[in-house]
Amino acid sequence: MSKAMVVKKKTVGLMADPGLSIALAQKLQSTTAQLLSSSLDSEVEWTVEIEQQSLALDAKGEVELNIRSQEVRDRLGWDYLVYLTDLPKYANSDPMISSVNTEYGSAMISLPALGVLRKNRVKRVLLQTIGVLHGTANARSLGLGRVSAATRDLSPERNIPAPEANQNSYETLKGIRGRVQLLAGMVRGNRPWRILPGLSGAMAAATATGAFGVFYTSMWSMADYLSSPRLAAISLLSIAIMTIWLIAHNDLWERPLGGRRTERRVSYNLATVITILLAVFAMYLGLFTVIFGGALIIIDNEFLAVQLGHPASIDKYLNLAWLSASLGTIAGALGSSLDNEQAVKKATFSSREYDRRQLSETRSEEKY
Repeated sequence: MSKAMVVKKKTVGLMADPGLSIALAQKLQSTTAQLLSSSLDSEVEWTVEIEQQSLALDAKGEVELNIRSQEVRDRLGWDYLVYLTDLPKYANSDPMISSVNTEYGSAMISLPALGVLRKNRVKRVLLQTIGVLHGTANARSLGLGRVSAATRDLSPERNIPAPEANQNSYETLKGIRGRVQLLAGMVRGNRPWRILPGLSGAMAAATATGAFGVFYTSMWSMADYLSSPRLAAISLLSIAIMTIWLIAHNDLWERPLGGRRTERRVSYNLATVITILLAVFAMYLGLFTVIFGGALIIIDNEFLAVQLGHPASIDKYLNLAWLSASLGTIAGALGSSLDNEQAVKKATFSSREYDRRQLSETRSEEKY
């Protein structure tokens, strides 16, 4: 395309929350302008800019996008504003993927509704929202991973047009598949792997307790005597105990107010439980690996056989690490009491989800 063919220029601003949202925006920046030119309007010279900023939440925990859009676009010289947030949103009682308001020149994409593997989904939704803002006919049908006609009826995604020009149009999720996709996206946004560094007290207590299994012969005999199903039950119990303790001690259980509070209570808290479970399970596997390696290095095979009264194969070391890791995990629950509660909350939730919960807590305190 020659410069002579360019009749106008448009700047799209991607404003994103810190964390996964801004990281995703940065990955998309280099390809979005080309996609807009090839798929949306080839007669426009497109520019895509990025700004890391979290827009304020109102008293209901809603993002103040439309009322801030004009000020933001004027300040940054943007024609269109697309806000990427890791807050789960609802529209017409369903999980919201995106909202678009053509009069305000603004759009919002809620990343949790796009599930876990979402880069291509975000590309498609981003192209569609900009298309709606740009006034492109049938913008919601633009490609990039859009479901085929044969499977469209099975897709959980639905479009809700704007009743008036100054109101939002939406793309939402429907049914159980939509709720599962939202839940998976919420867990992905919480990033369970970030929690472990914030649980230094729990990990220290778990490691210290688990180490007893390497040095005390009574633990060797107990691990040798217990059956695999019982060892599995003990490990599941230990993971459950630590998960419940972390949620209760750090006040991670939420009681949302306002509309759809029952559904939001289920989805928010289920996402929290799964996030903590994954983190605890990762800690358990790490503890198991450390104890198993330590047992192989420290405990001589012949000495172990003498203590057990029969030949000791590798499975005896595995059982010892299995039991020791379970007991260590239970002790880790008590050790987590030494960890900072706010640090655990910040590690558990995305930055915007943490802000929303802090706002909810403040409102609950003011109520009473």
